[in-house]
Amino acid sequence: MRSVAKWEIFEESFQLKEKLDNPFVEVDLSARFYTEGAAYTVDGFYDGEDVWRIRFSPMHEGVWRYVTRSNKPALNGLTGEFTCTKAISRGPLVLNPQFPNWFFREDGEAQLIVNDGWFPHTANGHELPFEDLEFQQPSGSDFNRFFDILADHGVNMVVGMSELYARQSSITDTSFVWPWRIVDAEKNLIDKERFNLEFYRRWEDNLAHAAKRDLFYAFELLYDNSLIRPREWNNHPYNEKNGGWLTSDPGTDVCWRNLFDVNNEQSKKYLGRYIRYTMARLACYRSVLWEVGAENANLAVLPERMLPKALMPVERVAEWYRYWARYIELHDPYGRLRTFGDTTYHPLMVTAHGNDFVLTQDPRNYPRNPLAYYTAMRDYGSLYWQFCRPMVIGEMTSSNNGNYERERRMYWIGMTSGYIMGRSDRHFAPMCEDGLMESKKFDIEGIPVIYEYLRILREYVEKNVRFWRMRPANELVESKGLTCTLAAEDEEYLIYFVNGGSVELNVPKGRYRLLDPRNGKIVQEGCCEEGAFKFDAPASDNENDTDWVLHIKAEGFDC
Repeated sequence: MRSVAKWEIFEESFQLKEKLDNPFVEVDLSARFYTEGAAYTVDGFYDGEDVWRIRFSPMHEGVWRYVTRSNKPALNGLTGEFTCTKAISRGPLVLNPQFPNWFFREDGEAQLIVNDGWFPHTANGHELPFEDLEFQQPSGSDFNRFFDILADHGVNMVVGMSELYARQSSITDTSFVWPWRIVDAEKNLIDKERFNLEFYRRWEDNLAHAAKRDLFYAFELLYDNSLIRPREWNNHPYNEKNGGWLTSDPGTDVCWRNLFDVNNEQSKKYLGRYIRYTMARLACYRSVLWEVGAENANLAVLPERMLPKALMPVERVAEWYRYWARYIELHDPYGRLRTFGDTTYHPLMVTAHGNDFVLTQDPRNYPRNPLAYYTAMRDYGSLYWQFCRPMVIGEMTSSNNGNYERERRMYWIGMTSGYIMGRSDRHFAPMCEDGLMESKKFDIEGIPVIYEYLRILREYVEKNVRFWRMRPANELVESKGLTCTLAAEDEEYLIYFVNGGSVELNVPKGRYRLLDPRNGKIVQEGCCEEGAFKFDAPASDNENDTDWVLHIKAEGFDC
């Protein structure tokens, strides 16, 4: 009997020798997998050359059996079995209702997430060749090399911004875009009735590689931002002029109404079919999360000249997101986590069923002064903590590329403010022959130092901090200078000095450590008695050497 480890992938293939006009739509195939006390149904999918497949990721050890169902007699009633053995991983990301603001793993343990953010995506058309709009898109091997660099430095999350991102006027790599079959790459023309096998096979390899490196990828399923940008909408596969099914008038009320209409039969047909096919092929990968939308914060900041708010109230957008999140839920047997995308601070979007974790950007009205920006991002933690779900920054737009000292501070501010930071927006391909394109852009030898800073953060926090029990608690500390405090009161405190200063707080009897976030070294440590505790951060004439991490633990919780 075949065997598959818990949370890994069992696959069975079948052949159907029958002349078909469109095998993607003419054949219905599903399989019911069952074991003692559990049963799940998964869709099968067409994979070219008369081959259909079913995939399943078992959640319980023991013997599993399956039976197929199909409208084709040759594929109906087929049976098989396999044994699910002990796990070789900690499983997918899940939520824990006891500690809802942090991620956990299926094995029950908390998972610290260090997020790279939105995958470096198509350029804005800047001065360097690889920032040009029509620059060659990254290959599947580029993705895997990028994942390796991230994983080697402790980064374990990437957020998709490529699957439906429509900046290029022609298709430079048919495995990169689109999910639908490419009819004419030069004209960006698709066949909405059939899927792009090359695209999905690439993603299968990328998600398998991500799982191997214990890295999670938020796969962008639906992308709405292009509707507000005529250039992008002109290139988008939803657009009827490119073979899609929606009106080609960008920014008009007709275009908006058609997209954000849960009763639009054309969208229900084509998006529904696309989501089911994607679930059938990719939901089994434990590395995947579902990014239902992306950058939808732009919908909330549109100028009135582009779209009067009366034409597109947020209630209608939220209803659309809830509809498709529910659709995903019904067709994903594993319950992979979902996010609506860039929700900004809108309770109707943030708290909706189906928005399992918050994905957003830094504030759109962020202050330009660095200290004011740091303060605003510290307060972001308390602002979003009330929603009781993990919060992830897709990109920080005020921290310029190449300013790694500022980025280091931003990641520690996020950590000690109860959320997960993302890197600066990078509008260029991720890899070149020599390594990261970012290194080439900023004339850096080797890997940018930010990734070493992120490795230090993850290694220290995972080994020493019970972060999942902690919350943003700046009110517990009196400080001179800007500090951020994460605490489980009377148990543990993690205090970040953004630019030096001093703190006073009441602590239990225990021990303290001072971490240098630049090199991971403990530069001070000692005992503290119960009661008032005052600490002065080391001073420095170099502004890049003024941030420190103070870690205090009560007696019995060793540092």
